[in-house]
Amino acid sequence: MAQQDLYLTDLREENEQCKNEIMDLRKENGNLKSKNRALRLENEKCNKELEDLRQENGNLKLEISKLRSGLQDSQNIMPRPKERMSKAVDHKESNEEPRESELKAVNEKCASKKHWVKLPFQLNSTEHDTQQPQETNADEPNDSSKQPEEVIRVPQKQCTSTAKALRPRIQNKESLVSIGIDFGTAFTGYSFSFKGAKQIRQPKWGEEYGMNTPKTPTCILFDENKNFLKFGYDAIMTYTRQTRKSEAKKLYLFDDFKMELYGKVLHRDSMMTAKNGKRIKAMKVFSESLKFMKDHALDMIGKHTSGVKYSASDATWVLTVPAIWSSAAKKFMTEAATEAGLVTESESEKLIVALEPEAASVWCKQLPKEGFMEGDLTEAETIEQISGTQYIVVDCGGGTIDVTVHEVAEGGCLKELDRVSGNNLGGQTVDKNFKSLLREIFSKKVFDEFEENHPSELKRLMYDFSICKRYDGEVLVQCPYNLQELARKVKDIEDYFEGNSDVDWESGQILLSGTKLRALHDGSIRGIENLIEEILEKSDLSIRYILLVGGFALSPYVNGFVKEKFGSKFKVLCPVDAELAVVKGAVMFGMMPNVVESRI
Repeated sequence: MAQQDLYLTDLREENEQCKNEIMDLRKENGNLKSKNRALRLENEKCNKELEDLRQENGNLKLEISKLRSGLQDSQNIMPRPKERMSKAVDHKESNEEPRESELKAVNEKCASKKHWVKLPFQLNSTEHDTQQPQETNADEPNDSSKQPEEVIRVPQKQCTSTAKALRPRIQNKESLVSIGIDFGTAFTGYSFSFKGAKQIRQPKWGEEYGMNTPKTPTCILFDENKNFLKFGYDAIMTYTRQTRKSEAKKLYLFDDFKMELYGKVLHRDSMMTAKNGKRIKAMKVFSESLKFMKDHALDMIGKHTSGVKYSASDATWVLTVPAIWSSAAKKFMTEAATEAGLVTESESEKLIVALEPEAASVWCKQLPKEGFMEGDLTEAETIEQISGTQYIVVDCGGGTIDVTVHEVAEGGCLKELDRVSGNNLGGQTVDKNFKSLLREIFSKKVFDEFEENHPSELKRLMYDFSICKRYDGEVLVQCPYNLQELARKVKDIEDYFEGNSDVDWESGQILLSGTKLRALHDGSIRGIENLIEEILEKSDLSIRYILLVGGFALSPYVNGFVKEKFGSKFKVLCPVDAELAVVKGAVMFGMMPNVVESRI
C-alpha cells in the first residue's frame, strides 16, 4: 500500500507539473497573440497610409490626364474617359512583359495568314465568325474610317479551335482590360492588364489568415438554404475553424469540384454532392464561383484606377480549360460564365475559352532566360526570337496533365505540331494516394468514420499535406485530434505503425520518408513520362525544349524526374512563376487572340 501511495503521489506531482507547463504555454500563447494583434494593427496602419499615398498619387495622375485631355480637345481629339483613366495606372518597366507594339505586330502577322484545320465536329459560321476585332492604340483617337485588316475566313465545316469561343469576332464595345481566369482543380486565380499597359497584375490571397499566395483554393461554401456564402480561403476557414460541427453539417461545401466535368456529360440540371451528402445543381456551383472571381477582379481593378468603376462589359474575359476536356464540358463552362455575368449573350464574343497549355505556351515563349529557374536558354534571349524553334509544354495541374507541341513561326506566332493530349493524373492523384495510405494504416473502419464525422479536420489535414508535396525528403504531417481519438479506441497509436519502415509516428505527427513520398507520386510521374514519350517517338519533330508549368511542376519529384529522364537530350525548363504561367498567358491571349496560327 505504501508503494501504491508513493506511486500515486508521484503521478499527482507529475500531473501538477504538466498543468503548470500547460499554464505557462497558454500564457506564452497569449503573449504571442497579443504581439500578433499589435503587429496586425501596425500593418493595417501602414496599409492605410499606403492606400492614402496611392490615392494621392492617383489624384495627381488624374490632374495630368485632364491637362492632356484639354490639349487634345484643342486639336478636336476627344479620347474616351476610361481610356484616359487606364493610362493613369502606374506601370512598372519589366523585361518579362510584352510591349504593345509587339502584341499588335503579332496579331497583324497571325491575322494575315490563312489556314485550314479539320476538326471532328461542326460549328455554324456567322457573319461575326469571319471577322476579327480592330485593335487601336490607347494614345490615338478611334478612327472609324480605318479599313479593317485582312481577315481569316473559316468555312462552315471547319474551325481553328476546339472551342467556338476561341475565334475572335467583331466586338460591340472595345475592351479596355484583359482579364484571365485560371479555374483550377485545387486553386483558382486571375490576372489582368490594361490596354496599352506593360504590366500584368494579380492579387494576393489569404493574407488575413497568414497566407500570401497568388491563387486561392477552389472551394465554395453555401448556407443551408443554398445561398452563396464564401469562396477560397474564406470558405475553408469558415467551415473548418469558425463553425461548430453541428452547424457545419448544415452547410454545403464543395472543393476540388472542377474534375466533375472530366469524362462526364453534364447539362444545366446536373447535380453535385456536397460534403454533407446533399445536392445542388452543378451550374449553380460553377456560376457562383465564376461570379465571385468576376466581382473580385472588378473591385481590384477599381483600386488600380483611382476608384473609377469598370464593368464586366469593359473587359475581354479569358477562361482557361484543360486541353483534354470534351466540347460539352467547354460549353458548360461557357454557359456558367454567361450566367455569372462575365458576358451577356449579345456580347458573347468577349469571352474566350483558351486551352491551358496554349495559354502557358504564350507566356513562356516571351520570357527572358531570367524568367526560368534554370536561367539558360542556350541560343537566344527568348524562345520566340528564333523561328522554327519546337518545344513541348507540359501543364502539370491539380486535376489533369495537359501536353501540347508548338513551333515558333515568323513574327512570334505559334503553330501546333501535334494534337493536344493529356490525362487525369494531376497533383490530386498524390492526395488520393495519401488518403489510401492513411486508410491502410488506421484501417478502413477508423478512417471512414473520421472522414464522415470530421470533414473540417480532414480538410485541414489535406491542406497540410499539399504543402508537404513541395519538399524533397522526409516530411511531418500533423495527425488530426479526432483521428487519433478514434484510432486509440481500437489500439495504441504506435501499434498502427509497427513494421512500417517508411511511415512512423512521432509526437502527434505522421512521419513520411522521402521514399514513401516519392512512391505516392509514381502514378502521376509515369503518366507524364508516357505523354512525353508518345510525342518524342514521332520522327518528324525536332524538339529543343520541354517546358514544365503548373503548380504540380514545382514538386521536386516531378521536376527532378523529367530532368533526369529527358534532360540529356532536351533542355528542360520551368518558369520561376510556374503556377502563374497559365493565368498570365491567358491575359496575353486576350490581347492577341490570333497568336496560335494553326491547330491540329
